[in-house]
Amino acid sequence: MMRILCFLSVVTLSVSGGRADEYWFAYEATDRFPEEEGWRRFTTGGGAVRSLENGQLIIDGRRSIEITDRYEMNLEGNLDPDPGERFVARWRVRVDEVSSNFDAAVAIEADDNRAVLFLYEENRVFNWYDPAASAQFTPRVFHDFEFRSSDMRAYELRIDGLLAVSGSFRPSLGESRVGWGDATQGTSSLTTWDYFRFGVVPEPGPVVMLLITLTAMLRRR
Repeated sequence: MMRILCFLSVVTLSVSGGRADEYWFAYEATDRFPEEEGWRRFTTGGGAVRSLENGQLIIDGRRSIEITDRYEMNLEGNLDPDPGERFVARWRVRVDEVSSNFDAAVAIEADDNRAVLFLYEENRVFNWYDPAASAQFTPRVFHDFEFRSSDMRAYELRIDGLLAVSGSFRPSLGESRVGWGDATQGTSSLTTWDYFRFGVVPEPGPVVMLLITLTAMLRRR
């Protein structure tokens, strides 16, 4: 039976409580695996066959449908943005192959036990907690994903710069965590990750929003 390992591990990564409200973490897949850069690795079935090539992390779990290989960071109650800030996560991934249903995932768990869990088929991404919140994409090519939320209640997911999914966080068992990778038992996949970045940044001010609006109007003309 297919089981999703929803980043609910009991082992956590400590993050200093003394950090500023704004923060940023970035895994660029240059010459080290995620666990060598502060992420916690969790595996089943012996883990995937992994390699770093051309600045990209290849996760090959096709050897067994029991394999999962995912990465998680716990911010211990310091994940959410404050007023005037925005939580942002960005990742670039190519879904090369999925044996059946879905396998790769990205999870974002707010400080108050609310979450989104995006699961990947070969040509579609959807929120496990709200399957109607889904979007299709061209398979076997890289796509840039950007997740945004100002209150960790409502969110937007953009694909290649275009709004693709909007929805809301739902109750979950996890909190203050971000995770990604091969997360599902009962299916197998091959994915290539170019980067994964997340953090809290200032909300764009009125001047920035005006410039964005004017730029969009000029492009339409």
